[in-house]
Amino acid sequence: MDIRRLLRIFADNMIYEFFSSLPLMVCVVMVVQLTLTYRRRTDKAIRWLLLWAIATLLLYGCHFIYFNHFSDLLPFSDTLYVALNLTVYPLFLLYISAITDRKPLSQQKRFLWSAFMSPVTAGIVVGGLYGAMDAGEAKAFITSYLYHGYETTLSGLALAQAWVHIVCHITFAIQVIIVIVRGFRRIRRFNKTVEQLYADTENKEIEAIPTILILFIVTSLVSTIVNVIGRQMFVDTVIIALPSVAFSALIFALSWVGMQHNFSMRDIPEEQEKETDDSEKVTAVPSANSIIIYEKLENLMNNEQIFLQNDLLLNDVAKLLGTNRTYLLQALSSCAHMTFKEYINRKRIAHAEQLIANNPLMPKTEIATRSGYNSMSSFYRNLGHYSKKQ
Repeated sequence: MDIRRLLRIFADNMIYEFFSSLPLMVCVVMVVQLTLTYRRRTDKAIRWLLLWAIATLLLYGCHFIYFNHFSDLLPFSDTLYVALNLTVYPLFLLYISAITDRKPLSQQKRFLWSAFMSPVTAGIVVGGLYGAMDAGEAKAFITSYLYHGYETTLSGLALAQAWVHIVCHITFAIQVIIVIVRGFRRIRRFNKTVEQLYADTENKEIEAIPTILILFIVTSLVSTIVNVIGRQMFVDTVIIALPSVAFSALIFALSWVGMQHNFSMRDIPEEQEKETDDSEKVTAVPSANSIIIYEKLENLMNNEQIFLQNDLLLNDVAKLLGTNRTYLLQALSSCAHMTFKEYINRKRIAHAEQLIANNPLMPKTEIATRSGYNSMSSFYRNLGHYSKKQ
């Protein structure tokens, strides 16, 4: 064997070792970061995100044992892996629910029972089968099924174990679909509520909704694909880098996005949320009352320019108009086809563009402040979205 081949084998082994442990290292970092964040904030949402990160850390610890052939630990780690694989997505849904629901799923016993019955049952069955196998059956199952994906050569308890794993893969795929659908609906409903009630939604709305949903869906698809084709495809080969980098980046991004958000449905007064829901019951044709309220709103905005006030709330405007939030939302929806956030920001950006046209040398920071914005990031984001020049 020449030196170049030895060096190539060594390099391949080093690359394999690094990428087989990369998701585990990322999980360690994110668990530490989320623990520190939880100590500062102690809100329920970050607690569920921390539990999700811990479960993910343990899951990739099981992956590390598997990919590095720690055979003596595999019966235990595989049992834990099967249970955790069915736990991480319900935990992430609990995190989303803690932000977006008035009564989060964590308070609903029926959901908790249905969500965690599968992983607990799977862990007990898999662990029980490993305990009932003799050494030969366990070795045959690990060699034939876990590392090569063959169940046709198995019999007895080893074959039963293989079928339990297959059922768990199918359950995981169904679970992923359910969590994506339910998570998407909750985030969309939460953002819509915030947009209806607040002119300034920065640090309130889940601003990274496209990002978090795309990341969540991509993570789910990658997880499902890897479960379908089997981990054995990536054993002892540098192509392990593909899922390793993908999962590491997605885990980091999901954790990071979660750490940045600390506003939840419980921060919105309950009566405001109820009236926002009532405003959905609106016809396409505006009523006479809605037209009157909208005309009064336009006069108020044009004459007093209250849209320039920082942190303007729907409730503030409703009081100035002598009406309530429900009627004002109905007027905005039926007459302007806008949320409160969109209406106010269109006014602000039109004012900012007028300032820019009349004062081309005025600093952008002053334009943003004089247009009602608390931050440059919010100003530029809304300028790009609502500018007439776009």
